[in-house]
Amino acid sequence: MRSTIIFFGVLFLWIAFRLSYNEAIVFKFTNAICESYNESWFVIHKCRLKAVNRTVNTMNLNGTVLHPAYRIGVQLQMFKRANGYKPWLFNIHLDVCRFVKSQYNPFAKVVFGLFKEFTNFNHSCPYVGHQIVEGFYLRPKSLPHAIPSGDYLLSMTWHFDKRPQFITKIYFVYMEDL
Repeated sequence: MRSTIIFFGVLFLWIAFRLSYNEAIVFKFTNAICESYNESWFVIHKCRLKAVNRTVNTMNLNGTVLHPAYRIGVQLQMFKRANGYKPWLFNIHLDVCRFVKSQYNPFAKVVFGLFKEFTNFNHSCPYVGHQIVEGFYLRPKSLPHAIPSGDYLLSMTWHFDKRPQFITKIYFVYMEDL
């Protein structure tokens, strides 16, 4: 009798924790915009969000690098919405070829860690052919530290040979109700 009560007590606590954890955090995409500046180098075939359920949506990006790219850079900018999107946490320029070999930047490491398992963009230079991000969704557990609640924009401007080729803007919301 006592073991049955303990079992149901632990089961109740586990269910209560799971329900409160799922309802307390909202971490999802709100919009994704991709734009190619030079379609003779990079063509975007698909850039869209797909709703899986009410609280989870996935991002799918499909593009093609038409010529081998040996010197790739990306400018990462994080914006927080407060009467428009304002610069918030970081604005860094990153050498992608060097970063893939040794992940030297902590902010870029967090961003790359979020989508690393959903992409084929995890090898060293040169990049040519299809570049895919498929079924990428945001998980609160993947962030090392909590960020303040609000609406955010992650802007990535991709450069080939120091020339901007395309931009990816990812809008997301993070709300924590404690």
